Amino acid sequence: MAGDFGFTHLQDIHYYLLQDVYESAGEIRTVRSFAGNTGIEHDSPESIEAGIAENFANLATADYLRGLDQAEFTTALAEYWGDLTLLHPFVDGNSRTQKVFVDQIAHQAGWAIDWREINVGALQSARTFSFVDQGKILGEILGPVIVEKDSIPVDVVTAPSRDALTTVQEHWVTMIEHAENRFDKPYTWSTQHTVADIDHQPEPTPAAVAEHRELPEYESSWQQPYWTPDTGHTMTTSHTMSHPGSRPEGPRL
Repeated sequence: MAGDFGFTHLQDIHYYLLQDVYESAGEIRTVRSFAGNTGIEHDSPESIEAGIAENFANLATADYLRGLDQAEFTTALAEYWGDLTLLHPFVDGNSRTQKVFVDQIAHQAGWAIDWREINVGALQSARTFSFVDQGKILGEILGPVIVEKDSIPVDVVTAPSRDALTTVQEHWVTMIEHAENRFDKPYTWSTQHTVADIDHQPEPTPAAVAEHRELPEYESSWQQPYWTPDTGHTMTTSHTMSHPGSRPEGPRL
């Protein structure tokens, strides 16, 4: 979809992708929004329009990232994309919309992004983590997959990405550890910490019952880490899930 890389261009992409899903496709968000379980809030509805003006003015001032070598382009794109991620101008569909928009920015600047080689979980976490590191880790993830424009098919943006062997939440925890302990090294597979399994409390074992009888109610809980910008530390939040007793047990194996 052609455009001038202003906010209307981004809105047009959002509308094209999601017009059959949301009546509000292309419309600016008017409710508060948070980045998953990270403790980070996107720009408030009251500040979105000012953020849009600043974000797209910065892109225009930078001549839409043209005339940069690969390293310069990677750094500039990561910083810009991090800001756009935290702006989060739409209620939903921001990642899909920004992927197309960023891909078009790369092409008009003489570069291309090989989306086939990107780990989606790492990319999503790094975009939000730009709130903490101003796009440093995001640039380290993008760097190896930014190539010359004519070296890969133009429609690679529609190709599936690498399997996410590590979840978004696991990457988020790892990035916090990386920023606190290894910030002088790039965020690569070899420098990532092994993320400990989430500490699940064992679920009560229901008493033995005959086939097709109902199970009793019980609850399971676990601790989930997240980053809080207010204190600059890793914290945990407790989650509890109720399991109603109306579930049929089913045949025993």
